Amino acid sequence: MSFDLSFPHHSRNALTDLSRSAGQAVVEFTLMFLLFLVIAWIPADFGLALYTGQLAQNAAREGTRIAAADPTLVSGLTSCTMPSCSGNIFQQTASRISSALLPGATITLNLDPDTGSNCNRMVTVAVSGTYHYCFYQLLRALGQTPPDSVNIDRSSTMRWEHQAGCGISK
Repeated sequence: MSFDLSFPHHSRNALTDLSRSAGQAVVEFTLMFLLFLVIAWIPADFGLALYTGQLAQNAAREGTRIAAADPTLVSGLTSCTMPSCSGNIFQQTASRISSALLPGATITLNLDPDTGSNCNRMVTVAVSGTYHYCFYQLLRALGQTPPDSVNIDRSSTMRWEHQAGCGISK
């Protein structure tokens, strides 16, 4: 008794079958990779916008903290546009903002005027700029109309510590 253990032979070449399936895998991978980019990068871009807003808030808060303790602060409104900010308060605030995420941000400093009877003068530092979405451009390729940018405006207000005649009495 003899057994034939040979496999049936096909008329096609094994190398041709392998190259056809490899080409199909490349096409499927490319299509799925593009879909993955859209699904992964758009929420990441939204997260970068939120992160930029948080950086702006922290910068405004730190600038206000420094300004509240500055005895040489002058009443009124002053501002600068990054990166050409000079002065300690502006430089410290600007150093906490990413110039890549919020290019050309404006930092504004305001100390309430001295009315003579007011012991509650406030100092405010505001940071404003425009975050430009990067990865949302992928949606444009799919026919959608997402926003190009979002305005980020953050401010912080604290009591100015160096008010004349407003000492704490016992």
